[in-house]
Parts: sequence; structure tokens; C-alpha cells
Amino acid sequence: MIIVVAAIAAILTVPLSGVSLAPLSRVTFRGSGLVWLAIGAQIVITAAPLFPNWLGRPLHLTSFVLAAVFIWLNRRLPGVLFVAVGAGMNLAAIAANGGVMPASAAAWRSAGLPTTANGFDNSHVVAHARLPWLGDAFAIPRGWPFANVFSVGDAVVVFACGYFAHAWCRRFRPSAASGPPASLSTVTS
Repeated sequence: MIIVVAAIAAILTVPLSGVSLAPLSRVTFRGSGLVWLAIGAQIVITAAPLFPNWLGRPLHLTSFVLAAVFIWLNRRLPGVLFVAVGAGMNLAAIAANGGVMPASAAAWRSAGLPTTANGFDNSHVVAHARLPWLGDAFAIPRGWPFANVFSVGDAVVVFACGYFAHAWCRRFRPSAASGPPASLSTVTS
């Protein structure tokens, strides 16, 4: 949830720079159903109480495969390379730890998250984690809105969302002299 909130905040910095968000309404993403399936899978495995581990781990990894196809289909859009890097960092940590994002025990405690898991957790403290520096090593502390843990890959994805919004809105901001804004087909041709 924190990544979605942070990405929205990054996108909302566009008007703070004096540029309209209106051009974002004209973006057409290829394969958008794939990313919605990936997000849906993530929501189901994290929100359902006591979601079974035997199903949660492969679904978690599958959501990244769906997202990877979406990223590939939209690779020509500004910032998508950064999304791929951040998602790849997360996928590496998750795959190396059997389908679970390893979290730092200190970050977990700082965020005030529960210490035991009865079902599948997409992120949790993992004993002897592989690639722990790519895991959820940072925290928004307990008592703050959206207290949670996050990874460097998450931060890269949020940066990429902000970069995309700024680049797209600047590229296609309307001006009286230039006529109507270009469409996605002129960008990707």
C-alpha cells in the first residue's frame, strides 16, 4: 500500500512544478490487463487472512511475471526502464527467498508489524535471508501514516512513476503554437 501512496505522491509533484497532469489522461498502456491481474494477485495474497503458503508463494512470483510482460510491452515509455530495474531488484530478492520478500528485523520492528505469520506474507523477516540488501530494509515507523517496510527496489519504482509523469506531462503539454498533443503512437513509432 505504501508504494501506491508514494507513487501517487510522486505523480502529484507534477503540478507543483507548474505543469498540468492533463496529458496523463491520454496515455494508453499496452497490456494493461496484465498489470491489473498482477495487482489483483498481490491484493488477494496479502489481504486474505491466512492465505496458504503453498499457493501464496507461486502466485507472488507469477504476479511479477505478469508485471514483467506489461513492462516489456510498454518499454518505450519514459521511466519504464527504471520500473524494470526496481521490479527486477524486488524479484531477485523474492525469488532468492522462495517467494517471500525478506524484511529486516529492525525495519519490521520499527514499523510495528506483527512478528508471527500464520498464513502467507509477501514480506516477512526471513532467517538467513539471501540478498537481504534488496529486501524490505527500510521502514516508515509505527505511529506514522502508512507505517510499513519497503525496499530499495520499491523506492526505484516510485521514482520511476514520478519520472514518467514529469516526462510525459512536459513532453505533451498543450501550447497554442504547437496544436494538439501527440499521441502514444507517435512516441513509440
